[in-house]
Amino acid sequence: MSKHLEGTTLKQSGDTVLVARTTLVLYHRDGATVAHLETGRSLVVGRTAPSDIEIAELGLSRQHARFTWDDHGLWVEDLESTNGTKKNGEPVTRARISPGDEVAVGPVMVSIHILSSIDEELRGFDGHDRFVAALSDDLTRARTFARPLALMMVRSTVKDGHVSRWASRLRLRLRPVDRVGIYGPAAVLVSLPETTAESVQGLVTALSGGQPPLACTVVTFPADGGSVEELISAVHEGRAAGEEAAQASAVIVKNAAMKQVMATVKRLAQSTIAVLINGETGTGKEVIARALHEGGPRKKQPMRTINCAAIPGTLIESVLFGHEQGAYTGADKAARGLFEQATGGTVLLDEIGELAPSAQAALLRVLETKKVTRVGGDKEVDVDVRVIAATHRDLEAMVEAGRFRQDLLYRLNTMTLRLPPLRERFDEIKPLAERFLKEACKQAGADVRSIDPQALAALEAYGWPGNVRELRNAIDRAVVLAENKTIMLADLTDRIRGATKAAAAVAEPGEGGALPSDYKEHLRKYETELILKALHKHGGNQTEAAKALGLPLRTFVHKIQTYGIKKKF
Repeated sequence: MSKHLEGTTLKQSGDTVLVARTTLVLYHRDGATVAHLETGRSLVVGRTAPSDIEIAELGLSRQHARFTWDDHGLWVEDLESTNGTKKNGEPVTRARISPGDEVAVGPVMVSIHILSSIDEELRGFDGHDRFVAALSDDLTRARTFARPLALMMVRSTVKDGHVSRWASRLRLRLRPVDRVGIYGPAAVLVSLPETTAESVQGLVTALSGGQPPLACTVVTFPADGGSVEELISAVHEGRAAGEEAAQASAVIVKNAAMKQVMATVKRLAQSTIAVLINGETGTGKEVIARALHEGGPRKKQPMRTINCAAIPGTLIESVLFGHEQGAYTGADKAARGLFEQATGGTVLLDEIGELAPSAQAALLRVLETKKVTRVGGDKEVDVDVRVIAATHRDLEAMVEAGRFRQDLLYRLNTMTLRLPPLRERFDEIKPLAERFLKEACKQAGADVRSIDPQALAALEAYGWPGNVRELRNAIDRAVVLAENKTIMLADLTDRIRGATKAAAAVAEPGEGGALPSDYKEHLRKYETELILKALHKHGGNQTEAAKALGLPLRTFVHKIQTYGIKKKF
């Protein structure tokens, strides 16, 4: 028996006695829970109280298994659970375990670690929602201070490559500032602040060796995306920036507002006037731009896209208009810009609101003269392009604040298309989710065929601050987690599952799992009550009330307007 398990002294330094400590790390779909085990005291793992460690996994029994450390070693005991307990793949009733053993408590994998008091506290991995929040903070810092940020997906390439088998191997190679989130049974996401695509290659190489074999996909801010949803979408199965829009070029149109948008798109596609597409991040602005291009006479010519927020201000003019050899350090040869590359076709200027003032002036000149001058050159080059701009910002407010040129806005918004957020397109959530399900299954080689009614109800009740892109990411991850041919409520994130609590409070599913026909009305009343209570509690402060309910302020205000909530506080 290991002396560590006996709790004997490991070593002595001066007057300090260092004693071994046993720690359990329990890996589940919403993260990893760390628990310390003491001699003479047992820990019960289960789905609900009175278990010592509660994990909301449907595959767990209320009290599933007991871990005990006594004079004879470390033990796991199954408590007559439904799905059983296994040691190294074999079902057990009671068995002695030690570090290196693979213990499965139903769907939860448990690894055993022996620590001394001088070891750094063993950190578990974040659940998906907590990781997304941490990534959002990292992204805000990267954007504010113009610093690099990488997002990496690490996954096993073999069937039995559960995260618990290689978590320690990954953690040993990460810095304290790096964050890890569980993505699926055999995959994690890693946020790597202050890391470029080049500097992360050493980590990728180190992780690729060993057993089980691991595959790593890396994307970076700002090159591959400017939002959490864009980066996660890009890193999933190695989708490159912009590829998502190309894959989803056929727009689903069920909503009345979207039908009007697409009717306008059909007419505008035949013209060459500038179009400004306004909509929240993730609503599908690039998809609409592609529809404008492919629906008109320029469809056989190139379409070039640039995210203005993703290119440093010092390089944006070079990217747009090209440069001559020697124009700046590193310009070892002349290069055409996007406008020259897209001659005869279309240029999409995404996130136009992020364009630097000097670039705004240069762009205005190109739009007026239809000529570009490369950086470092003096020769004018004729260009024939249709310009489509897209933004989630209020450009008129930016003009008033002096942060955007009014004359440029007049050039860009000959026609403005507003894309409604997904929360205003309730009737499109189901068909979009079903399409993304088919695409995710094809990409992952999975056989998930449907979405459970309760899961669909949660999808339809959620506010979708990340819009269509967030829905796609949610379905991608649900396919990874699904244990059968149907996406269940448990396969969705905590935030999305929370949206269905209203349904649980007012109605139980009827026969066959169908929800009552007045579900939407029940949900409206329940959400109205929650909003009013939050506003009362915070003295009418909408920002604080939204934060208390875990809703983006924009979504919170929209619900107030939609539900007609009018009350003095």
